[in-house]
This record gives sequence, structure tokens and C-alpha cells, in this order.
Amino acid sequence: MDQKHRSTNSRPLGLFLIGLFKLVKGLLVLALGIGVLKLINKDVDMLFLKLITRLHIDAEHRFIQKVLVHLSLIDNHTLEAIATVSLIFASLLLLEGFGLIFQKLWAEYLTVAETAIFIPFEIYEIIRHATITKVSILTINIAIVIYLLLAILRKSLARKAIPG
Repeated sequence: MDQKHRSTNSRPLGLFLIGLFKLVKGLLVLALGIGVLKLINKDVDMLFLKLITRLHIDAEHRFIQKVLVHLSLIDNHTLEAIATVSLIFASLLLLEGFGLIFQKLWAEYLTVAETAIFIPFEIYEIIRHATITKVSILTINIAIVIYLLLAILRKSLARKAIPG
């Protein structure tokens, strides 16, 4: 079996796992966007208060009161903007995920760009307030970017090495 044939038939586990991760993330963001759309023309603060009551959480707690105040300020325009951004981002994540699973080079480039663009914001957030979750997300995203850059470099070198 020659090198060219073997490289097209083998499915790198890393690409598949990153693609799967992007698909799951995309589905979660899609669910968020759809959920936000369902909140349009509703009293978000009152829905939250009903949820708190059902969960038997003290509605008079200072934190809950702050959340209620913030939720009361959310209007339909804000909900529409959140839903739109969520649905666009979900589409991008799903596109990346399917592209990576089907080993499309454009998906690798797209994923590197999309993932790398958030790294400075993640670093800023860690500087502001470090948590294990934030550090873990940053670490995963840096690992994804490095892995994909190496995969792109390997493919580029392999194309140059194979005459024809």
C-alpha cells in the first residue's frame, strides 16, 4: 500500500475527537440559541422566579435578587441578539465538526482560526479571575490549535514529498 493511499484511508483519532467535541459544543450552543428564542416576549425574570420557587431556593437571597434585577433589564432586542449570535456560532461549530470528522483541510484551517481567536480573551479572563474550568478550557483550546497546526504542517510536507 503506497503512502498516498494509506493517508487517505486512515482516520486520525485526534481529528475525529476534535470534530466530535466541536459537534457536541455546536449542539449545546444550538440548544441555547433555540432556548433563548423561546424566551422572546416572555418575562424572563418571572420565569426565573418560578424556577427558583420550584427548586425551593430562597428567592430573597442576595444573589438571587441580583440575578432577578439583571434579568428584568433583558428586552426582546437583547434576546434576539443573543439568539442570533448563538445560532451563527452553533452553525460554525457544526460546520467545523463535520469538516474535521470528514478530514477536510479547510475545516482544519477554520478550526485553528476560530479556536485561536478566543485564546487572548480566555487568557484575559484567567488574569481577571482564574478558575480550574477557565484554565482547562484554555489548555484544551491551545492543545487543539497545536495539534491542528502540526496536522496541517504534516499534510503540507507530505504533499511536497510525493511527486506528481
